[in-house]
Amino acid sequence: MQNINTPMQQLKPDFREEELQFNIRKQQHELTTYKCQALMNYEQFKELLTGYAQQILLHRSVTTPFVIDQNNGPIIRQLYYYFTNNPLCSWNLNAGLLFAGKVGCGKSVLMMAYLELSNNYSRKITTTIHSKRLAGMIKSRGLETYVRRPLFIDELGREESEVKDFGNVVKPVIDLFALRYEAGSRTYATTNFKLDALEDFYTNFIRSRMEEMMTLIVIPGESRRLTNPIKQAR
Repeated sequence: MQNINTPMQQLKPDFREEELQFNIRKQQHELTTYKCQALMNYEQFKELLTGYAQQILLHRSVTTPFVIDQNNGPIIRQLYYYFTNNPLCSWNLNAGLLFAGKVGCGKSVLMMAYLELSNNYSRKITTTIHSKRLAGMIKSRGLETYVRRPLFIDELGREESEVKDFGNVVKPVIDLFALRYEAGSRTYATTNFKLDALEDFYTNFIRSRMEEMMTLIVIPGESRRLTNPIKQAR
């Protein structure tokens, strides 16, 4: 048996510090993989974003052009700073994004267009899921499938808050956010609800984590959706 008075083996003085600094640099580098990996000026960013947004609209059979105006223009400028890791960005460069606003104000199209651009010009691919499908996909594929990957949840707050799993009532989306927070996973979302309403839906426990995981951006303006006139048959 070792004598309790025997001195412990000494580590090299700089061993722990070197390991710690290596891990910090590794984590810092990981954050840059969400950012633009090509030289891109603002005009190029706007052109690409507009093109991706137009594709999304056409997929919905909407032929009216995507317009940059006084409502979304300042947000698109900040998106450019955010994507290019520019300190001029007034948002947290290393957090996800939560776009909120009125129904039809263009938040989903803008987020989808940005993430399509990001998928092509960064080193990360973001999975897109509508909130209505999220609980079912977690149930069928397992919670762990969605804990670490970059994830965009469209229409946050419209999903089922509880589902039955083998007779047990579970809250998969609340569990998912709790685990993603601990994992430091990048999360994007859109919602029509205010933070207080989201807190009622998810509890204060999750709201506080959402506020750290994502920067809340309010998209101003009314609905941009096309309204077809009512026609009388003749």
